[in-house]
Amino acid sequence: MSTATAAVTLAPRLRWNWLWSARHDLAWNLAPFWLGLAGATFLYLARDAGAGGGAPWDFTLAGQKIGMSAVLLYLYGPLVDAPHLWATIARTYTDRDEWKTRSALFLGSLAWLLAGPAVILLPYVLHRLVGLPAGLETSGWLAFSYFLTFYALFHINRQHWGFVALYRRKNGEAADSIERNIDSWFFQLAIWLPVAAMLSAPWYVDLDGKPYLFLQTAVGSTTLSSLVHRSIHILFLSICAAYAFFQARQWRRGVERNGPKLVYIVTVISLYYFTFSFHPAVATLWVPLIGVGHCAQYHRVVWAYGRSRYAGKSASDRRAPSSIFENAWLYAALGVLFGAVTLQGPGAGPIGRAVARALDAGIFRHAFIFLGAGAGFALGVRVFGAFISGVRLHHFYVDSKIWRVSKSAALARNLDV
Repeated sequence: MSTATAAVTLAPRLRWNWLWSARHDLAWNLAPFWLGLAGATFLYLARDAGAGGGAPWDFTLAGQKIGMSAVLLYLYGPLVDAPHLWATIARTYTDRDEWKTRSALFLGSLAWLLAGPAVILLPYVLHRLVGLPAGLETSGWLAFSYFLTFYALFHINRQHWGFVALYRRKNGEAADSIERNIDSWFFQLAIWLPVAAMLSAPWYVDLDGKPYLFLQTAVGSTTLSSLVHRSIHILFLSICAAYAFFQARQWRRGVERNGPKLVYIVTVISLYYFTFSFHPAVATLWVPLIGVGHCAQYHRVVWAYGRSRYAGKSASDRRAPSSIFENAWLYAALGVLFGAVTLQGPGAGPIGRAVARALDAGIFRHAFIFLGAGAGFALGVRVFGAFISGVRLHHFYVDSKIWRVSKSAALARNLDV
């Protein structure tokens, strides 16, 4: 055996450098997504099991039908999503040193709270001022709803790529290597193609409850949506096969493989494919199926950062975040409280209706006299909901500015990458 051959044979074949430890990475970065994958599989297998077209886990209580899907989404906001929004506040707005360097970001980003109401109200203002054709008033709400949905997906997907990048750094992969480009191209295509498959599926309905007619226009004996939908499946499976072939070739050549990175990529991409691509019973619950893992891993990385930067400091170096990141129960309780204060769950409905009635009586009924009976109240509900959604938009934007590991040596040091 030649010296070169022996070197390749004896070289380590897999690196397993975890971000924190095998136990913590499995618990926070992988297991929540495996749980989502199990949930997606169950939803698909049980898609036709409900009586009368309902889900098999729905039930009747005191004569009222209870939809478990609605219950899950209702609880997801205050117990899962809102605490992870709080995590960003804990590591930014509570730190006076952060205020010294990021005050413009912290104050300017609050404009996201008004972005949704402004977009929703713009068509009504145009209708009043320049005679926008009747029926187009709701275009602002549809535009904002699409923007919020896709910005949320962009934010989540960007975090996924951020964790791929962290695993690359932790395992010593070069930032400018060919493999990095292959990882990027594959990951960005593979994570968005399932979403495209959902949008092109014959069963997909628009945000207004109508079929997505642009892709469901008949072409001969088949619909355009079915053709596009099948083509996306083929493309997705093809690029997955190509990426697997590339990894196998690198393995055969003796090039070290990054174990945590590959496990993470396979986990996330599989979850997206099964969640978005196959059936509306699964796709309609994409938020909790994907979001639980997203929030869990975000808590873990914020907690790691907070413990490194703030916890256990001497009296002169202590900050408000020091107490927060030294007590997990306080951190969790403040997260749930943040959800209550920002109306991410119980209480949002009654308060929203009260605000909607006030807006209708005090503003809309006079400013938009062309509104029919009840339309002003419905508009108020949408405006209030968009304002509350601004809390998430604010999180998306601020988050995109504070986690740039490649541009901050201090951040990389606190994350130990």
